[in-house]
Parts: sequence; structure tokens; C-alpha cells
Amino acid sequence: MTNNVVNRIAISTCLSLPVIALTAFSALADTMNISVINNSGKTMTAVYFSPPEEDNWGENALEGSIDDRQKQDFEWEAINYGGPENDCVFDVRAEYEDGKYTDLMGVDLCKESSLNFN
Repeated sequence: MTNNVVNRIAISTCLSLPVIALTAFSALADTMNISVINNSGKTMTAVYFSPPEEDNWGENALEGSIDDRQKQDFEWEAINYGGPENDCVFDVRAEYEDGKYTDLMGVDLCKESSLNFN
């Protein structure tokens, strides 16, 4: 009887390990660290992320403005910007204090760890 219980515990543990590993990997894959680098010569006041098929840019992702030759690091999750959690391709818009903007279209944020705006 003891061997039967031990065998069941061992089998349950072995079967649950792949599920635990996949869940942990999925959680890590959903959150990315992104650096927004401002090399525009002016102060950046906003950064927006949007799935390519969307017309709305959504909310400003910056915590504050970014001066020229500065950067801001933050955690980014696709699902927070209206995209599917397993898709990494987004359009990105940076706006500046003078009202002008720069768009980066179709950026794969799973492959890019920084966005450099000139």
C-alpha cells in the first residue's frame, strides 16, 4: 500500500513538472523590459504602443518626459496595450514637446530591447 501511494505521488509530480515549467515560461514571456532612448534633439513627452491594425494609440506609456540623449526603462506587457499576449509586433509613436512625432511601424518587441528615436 505504501509503495502504491509513493508511486502515485511520483507519477503526479512528474506529470505536473512540464505544466509548471510552461506556466513559468509563459509568465516570463509576457513581460518585457524596454528602453526608450531619445536622440531626437528635443524633449520627448509621450510614447504610445498600438497593435498594427489599430487606429487608436491608447495611453502614454512614459512616466515622465525624456530629455534629449536620455533614456527611460520600463516593463512592457503586450496585453496592456491592446494586443494579444502572444504577439510581439506593435507600432510605436513618440511625441515631442514641439508637437511633432516619430512613428516606428511593425516593431517586434520580443526581439528589440531598446527603441531609439532620432
